[in-house]
Amino acid sequence: MVELKAEGFCLRQWKPGDEKLLVKYANNPSVSRYLSDRFCYPYTHEYAQEWVSFQLQKTSVDNLVIDIDGEIAGGIGIEFKQDIFRKTALIGYWLGEPFWGKGIMTEALKLMVNYCFETFDLVRIQAGVFEGNPASMQVLQKAGFIKEGISKKALFKHGQLYNEHIFARCK
Repeated sequence: MVELKAEGFCLRQWKPGDEKLLVKYANNPSVSRYLSDRFCYPYTHEYAQEWVSFQLQKTSVDNLVIDIDGEIAGGIGIEFKQDIFRKTALIGYWLGEPFWGKGIMTEALKLMVNYCFETFDLVRIQAGVFEGNPASMQVLQKAGFIKEGISKKALFKHGQLYNEHIFARCK
């Protein structure tokens, strides 16, 4: 069982029963606003069941809960790239609105990146951030990520095109 401890929270594996608390903070348009369409709004109990079930079936532990005193405050995970990009993973994360601005995500990112570099055959972890989300860009920079550039009109959400700011951290 993977559990990475930090001051005030831990990163842990998903477990049965996490669904109800997942919906509590994930079902918020402010949370899903800058996430991929896979993180839908409204975030239903059925979707939470599918997500937790999917995580429990995986053999690779690459997506963790941000747990604060037994409550699911958010999530963080990587997606492995393929083919010639196989030494790179994309990282994504979210945090429930009541926990914003407390430094939790910066520390969670540091923990997750260290875990991923130690556990998986990776040399690069990359993040893409919607323009208009400076808080996420700041979190990445505080966690040691370097801004590498901007992909113009790379993201399409809610009928609108957005630039994607690319950040990376290398081993």
